[in-house]
Amino acid sequence: MGFLRSGGLELATSESAAGELHRRVEAARAAGLPAELLPTGRIPQSVASFVDTHQIVAVARYAADGSADMSPLMTALRDRITAGGARLISSQEVTAVEQHGASVAVRTASGDRFAADALVLAGGVWGPRLARLTGVELPLFPVAHPYAYGAPTRFGLPGPFVRWPEHHVYSRIHGDRLGIGSYDHRPVSVEQDELRDGARLAWADDFAPVIEAAQRLLRPEARFTPVYRINGVFAMSPDNLPFLGRHPDLPNVWIAQALWITHAAGATQRLATALLNDTALPDALSIDRFDGIDHATLRTRALRRYREIYANDAT
Repeated sequence: MGFLRSGGLELATSESAAGELHRRVEAARAAGLPAELLPTGRIPQSVASFVDTHQIVAVARYAADGSADMSPLMTALRDRITAGGARLISSQEVTAVEQHGASVAVRTASGDRFAADALVLAGGVWGPRLARLTGVELPLFPVAHPYAYGAPTRFGLPGPFVRWPEHHVYSRIHGDRLGIGSYDHRPVSVEQDELRDGARLAWADDFAPVIEAAQRLLRPEARFTPVYRINGVFAMSPDNLPFLGRHPDLPNVWIAQALWITHAAGATQRLATALLNDTALPDALSIDRFDGIDHATLRTRALRRYREIYANDAT
């Protein structure tokens, strides 16, 4: 429930991009993931119905990929933890973190104080604000991202989602309508003060030509005038890896930031094991791995990573 193993396709429209798909498939296989190159004539009909197949020169298929529906997933997780005795308190703004010997506490804007043996800071795009309460300037940089939905259409066949890595574009069917998003634009940094009302901002007119350009990868008859547009926000780190581990100065405080849906469950399992059993987490995810590098340099790196979401991050 909440996860559909639909598979994923990556499409190339040039010979150089086709070579990159071959490398990505080999890397996936080396990691133990099912992956294969498909003849262009074997693109599933659900995808061929909206993708401009005349542009395609190579296809990679990742059978284990899927899409997550966060609403039923979050409901199931809440039910599980509350059945185990957890108490969920929503709509609380944390204003202070206090360390008292072997315990730690948070204070909220409503005046409440909650004490615990351990505290995990997992604030999503608000992570820098939370970390600052503990004396850490976390190099986590929220960015704006455009996504658009079309009207109900006959192209709505269930099937794999699609990425065009060389174009920084992705698309998928949402029930009876098509959606498309793009990283192929100048990164738009979002400051913490802009997030007071949530992680969705007003649509920016500068994103209209980005979505229009992305649709050139679709069949002409599948291109659409957006009926619903999202200016979403997510956070980038300078190396596109999470911050996961113990606070460098507060032994009872842990940080779990820059986590996307794609790796949140695995990261949470590792964090829980480390917290309960005092096992080590990878140094590559340490909270202080960028110490000594100035903020402006880290910001530049993180914003550059935004447009390289589908690039090889091994270097």
